[in-house]
Amino acid sequence: MSFVYMKILESRPERYDIGMGLLTLGSLSKIKQQIANHAQPGNQVLDLGCGTGTLAKMSIDRGALVTGVDSNSGMRAVAKRNSPTANYLNISLSNLDEHLEDESFDIILSTLAFSELTRAERIHVMKQIKRVLKNGGKVLIGDEIIPDNFPAKCFYYAFRLPMRLLTWIMTQTTTNAIPSFEEEVREAGMKIVNSKSYMWGMFLLLEIEK
Repeated sequence: MSFVYMKILESRPERYDIGMGLLTLGSLSKIKQQIANHAQPGNQVLDLGCGTGTLAKMSIDRGALVTGVDSNSGMRAVAKRNSPTANYLNISLSNLDEHLEDESFDIILSTLAFSELTRAERIHVMKQIKRVLKNGGKVLIGDEIIPDNFPAKCFYYAFRLPMRLLTWIMTQTTTNAIPSFEEEVREAGMKIVNSKSYMWGMFLLLEIEK
């Protein structure tokens, strides 16, 4: 299903932000603002799965120097229009090791990119993130998860799945929820230092360090 969703997103880049806004009931905008607040003037920032460049623009507005990574040419074209001063690279997340130097970024950002990957791919990407992150740097990931408490999980299956279907019908965009991030972060040799949930536990913002 992830492959299908990625192909849909690639063919509808102009609808992405609308679709994700509907899908998250506005939570994605809040998550992106929280992430962008960490950017400081002069920071070297890597935006993984930069999409249409909204997070890149928010970081640049705070004085950061942003490199955006996305293998989707349609997404990159929209990103260049939204935030032309960022440096956009045509790289898939699984090939970061071939293009990015060790310890070259102060902050690494990502929203709704890990939910397009398999578990093995997520661990591989996290290991590459550790490699390119400077000592003392931070990683901020916002993505969709399956809630772990029973009431929220019931709400997820009763409301979230029909909402995904409605969003797909209207905009041809959606994502897949991740069961858990914690174990994958540990396997990559990193640690979660802060987390915040949104939308009744269905979206999670993680702050991660080496």
